Amino acid sequence: MAAGIAEGLGFVSWPPGPTLIILSACVVSLYYIRPKRAARLPPGPRGLPFVGNVLQVPNKQHWLRFAEMGDVWGDVCSLTVLGKTMVIVNSLKVTEDLLDARGTNFSDRPIIPVGGELGGFDNALPLVHYGDRMRKERKLFHRLFGTQASVKQFAPLISTEVHKLLRNIVLNPDGLIDEIARATGAISLRIAFGYHLRDGPTRDPLLEMFETGGNNFMISSTPAAFVADIIPILRFWPEWLPGGGFHTIAKAWSKQIQSTVDTGLQYVKNEMAAGKAEPSFVSTLLEEKSHEDYLIKWAAASIQIGGSDTTAAQLEAFFLAMSLYPAVQAAAQRELDRVVGNDRLPDISDRAQLPYIDALCKEVVRWHVAAPLAVPHCTREDYIYERGGGMEPLLIPKDSLVIPNLWKMAHDPARYTNPMAFDPSRFLANWEGNGKKVEQDPADICFGYGRRVCPGRLLGETAIFLECSAVLSVFNISKARDEKGVIIEPELGQTSATVSHVLPFKCVVKPRNARALALIQGS
Repeated sequence: MAAGIAEGLGFVSWPPGPTLIILSACVVSLYYIRPKRAARLPPGPRGLPFVGNVLQVPNKQHWLRFAEMGDVWGDVCSLTVLGKTMVIVNSLKVTEDLLDARGTNFSDRPIIPVGGELGGFDNALPLVHYGDRMRKERKLFHRLFGTQASVKQFAPLISTEVHKLLRNIVLNPDGLIDEIARATGAISLRIAFGYHLRDGPTRDPLLEMFETGGNNFMISSTPAAFVADIIPILRFWPEWLPGGGFHTIAKAWSKQIQSTVDTGLQYVKNEMAAGKAEPSFVSTLLEEKSHEDYLIKWAAASIQIGGSDTTAAQLEAFFLAMSLYPAVQAAAQRELDRVVGNDRLPDISDRAQLPYIDALCKEVVRWHVAAPLAVPHCTREDYIYERGGGMEPLLIPKDSLVIPNLWKMAHDPARYTNPMAFDPSRFLANWEGNGKKVEQDPADICFGYGRRVCPGRLLGETAIFLECSAVLSVFNISKARDEKGVIIEPELGQTSATVSHVLPFKCVVKPRNARALALIQGS
């Protein structure tokens, strides 16, 4: 009866045996192909309906807030804002699992509506989307300073500018921060454009243009810098309505950075036409005639904007650390006096014989992470992260922002003993018989990951070594005192920007003795 009704309604009647076999096969197949546990987003605080965690996105000291989230929600946690997922990673292992091992999916950059699209900074390498252009630029950088051998060619240039820094500190001891910015800017401008800063107390016009552009970039690329970055649809909000002022800011940024990169390129072209161009990144590429001007000028701008400010931030932190840790300073100076002596300044050939100085430079990079959150990565496709160890898999959706908390990793007490202290001996085995093992090189953490690792890492490490070793050879650094002779204790902390500087501080920088002063003046 049932079979007749089924046939009358158009269904096919199956014999009982084959039907059971097919049903059994379907059940078994579904068992093996279904997810063992449904993946869900990384854990995080509960949000509001529709807007999600919009009120919980920090607007300053993001790395500290994200580290606190990690303490509550684990090494991988998330925030969701209007359907957009932000994945915060506080673990080095997870960062390497995602950004290194799975770079194809995790090497893109998020769209930053205000600073990127409207402000023009999506032309700079840190924000360029994953693809042919990014690969071309990185190849150019690798050829320029991607190996130890290629970096050595810049050591004399860096040393020349470092010696100028020493003289300028003597002449302008109260303008230490300005002199640091001038020196690091001078190095980057010579490498990128073969440009020499003008002498004198007035600000160099090209350096000032790039500093302004760099500051604008750092502001614009800070997470959640504008509401329109959190809610992208607001980028279409009219400029003339209340709240549309970000359009005015972005237009000014775009005009300024376009003028800056054009000015740098034109300078090199003019020098080449006059037959007096110093060899540089731009002049080499223009002579080869193998790349468009557009690529060349923006790649050169990335050298200047990215290299100058990060090195300045680290060098500022070095002076602060030396004023706070006189015993570290004294140990470094003893090594310099023993190896280099007092009749010359150290150079790159001394590095292998200066293990404590080398460790001190590593500690500068770890103690003050210049880019505490790097630049966020962006996923190109959905990804299920199988963590193993009985932990549930996590869903990282397509177009998620993946933010590695480099500051947290570099201050993880499970990895670094007493992580808030400045201690170069952590990178030296059994230093002075203390029995300690070598802790992890912070370069593995602080220079980025995968296909977005900093292309100027070797150059940056070389510059920091030459700068710190030269300064300690000839200067003593100590805390400042007020009019009554009371020591001024500096406030510890970092500014909230993509490239983060230590908070303003005062210190005293004086030549170690008459011989050191003569060496500075004669350098």
